[in-house]
Amino acid sequence: MKDCADCVIRSRAVKTLNTDEFNIHRNNCAELELKPGESIFKEGQLSSHIAYLKSGLAKIHKKGAKNNDQILKIVKPSRYIGLQSIISNKVHLYSASVIVPSRVCYVDINTFKELITRNANFANELLVYLCEDEMSYFDRFVNVHQKQINGRLADSILFFANEVYTSNEFSIPLSRTDLAALICSTRESVIRSLKELTEVGAIKVKGKKFNLLNKTLLESISQKG
Repeated sequence: MKDCADCVIRSRAVKTLNTDEFNIHRNNCAELELKPGESIFKEGQLSSHIAYLKSGLAKIHKKGAKNNDQILKIVKPSRYIGLQSIISNKVHLYSASVIVPSRVCYVDINTFKELITRNANFANELLVYLCEDEMSYFDRFVNVHQKQINGRLADSILFFANEVYTSNEFSIPLSRTDLAALICSTRESVIRSLKELTEVGAIKVKGKKFNLLNKTLLESISQKG
């Protein structure tokens, strides 16, 4: 556990707080280090805290009608997780787990509600975050349902290359089963698609290690779907 006053990775919302409000926040916040696979919170669990991902990566996932785990999105650092439960729910409607070593701050949900009431700028930053999050989900929903598997897989590979690692060589911290859950496909289809992307010279894959050999081609596959 570390003191918020020493933190240099504060959210845009927290930066709007005055001294008194910041002290309220720091007195109701705790930081934890989580290992890959550990849960931030679970679906159906009482929503007593809001989580803030300071470092690492997390996946948001939810059980479907057949009890299959569907990955809704991958969360990068400096993002809140669980904000939706502030207004409408007493329990979390999805699960969140880290996929690499991560640091997560937990803030008491009642503290969040108090700060929203006290500070309009704090509330506005959270509203902006929720709007950005929703628009991102809309884009992903359309892509998942309108693109073929090669296009969907190319999207995910480019996401890790451009937005997570900013490199053409990286390791994706997901199993083939998790990749399938992320792009709404099957493990077998993902393996077949990876082979096809390799054969056309777009990527090179060894286990979880990816090398983008022809990024322009991969982007074309992504755009054409």
